[in-house]
Amino acid sequence: MHDCYIASGWFNENQARDLENIKEALSDVGCRYFSPKDEIVAKPDASKEEQEMIFRGNVDAITDGDFVVCNTRDKDLGTIFEAGFAYASGVPIIYYAEGLTGNFNLMLSRSGRAVATNIKELEEHVKGIIENLEYEKEYVGFIEWFCR
Repeated sequence: MHDCYIASGWFNENQARDLENIKEALSDVGCRYFSPKDEIVAKPDASKEEQEMIFRGNVDAITDGDFVVCNTRDKDLGTIFEAGFAYASGVPIIYYAEGLTGNFNLMLSRSGRAVATNIKELEEHVKGIIENLEYEKEYVGFIEWFCR
């Protein structure tokens, strides 16, 4: 059985719904997952020792997993860190961008193995990576660009 780290915010209704959908999709394809929301959450007044324990627990869970599913909704800062850390650690990433119809971020599109815009696509990509950890489906859409 494969293990997945879920990088996702849960701080508003849409993020929380996405997180639950991701967890259900992973379970449906027979994949275990680690979700920080369900494991180790820091309270606002957490001591430095507690903060360090939670930080280490999360980064260890990323590197101990076979791959990461990263929810891009609302560009949560912790999720962005987790994606960068996973990439730097050589852990494959599947980005989940529910309803994406426009441009996708260049750095994410190049660092991920696949981009899913709905739960069905996510399940397909997860099945692909479970069957072959070298699985990759290159993002072929437009990327974000900015003019100054």
